[in-house]
Amino acid sequence: MTYMSSARQDVAPDASPSASTVDPRARLEAIYVTEGARLRALGTLLTGNPPSGEDLAQSVLTEALRRELDRPGYLRDPVWPWLRAVAIRMAGRTRARQRAYWARIPLLGGTLSDTDWREETIDTVRALRKLPPRMRMCIVLAYLEDQSTEAIAQELNCAPKTVENQLREGRRRLRELIDRE
Repeated sequence: MTYMSSARQDVAPDASPSASTVDPRARLEAIYVTEGARLRALGTLLTGNPPSGEDLAQSVLTEALRRELDRPGYLRDPVWPWLRAVAIRMAGRTRARQRAYWARIPLLGGTLSDTDWREETIDTVRALRKLPPRMRMCIVLAYLEDQSTEAIAQELNCAPKTVENQLREGRRRLRELIDRE
């Protein structure tokens, strides 16, 4: 992350003059084209369902547009670390709403709408949906985003030992869930 000293920092250093000459909306459109599908997939994995994942991705892109309009050139390449950090923060802030959602909706009641995913991936997502939100975030960040225990702990604002415990228990639960299906 060359443009931020930490994932929690909200202000990027001054951008190069060439970055500020690009129209912010055009810049966001380019980001959407290159990172939109990845952001939606991450959102789905973090939240546990495609509609919430889509909402999360839209919220992240809205925040990115707001930042670019306020300060042209704010988002610098590579933009993915910034998008991921904001998605993680937003997903963490909405965990209370997600808990209420999970209490109302049967976990296996619906089908996944993203037909681009392979059947094995859909099975994994279904198993991930059954995990508690923090555990799911730890699993997704560690095994799908290749983040270190320390980086995950920093993103989720918890101790590295908590992340290790969540990963250990998450692996055990996923193993059981996938073996049952």
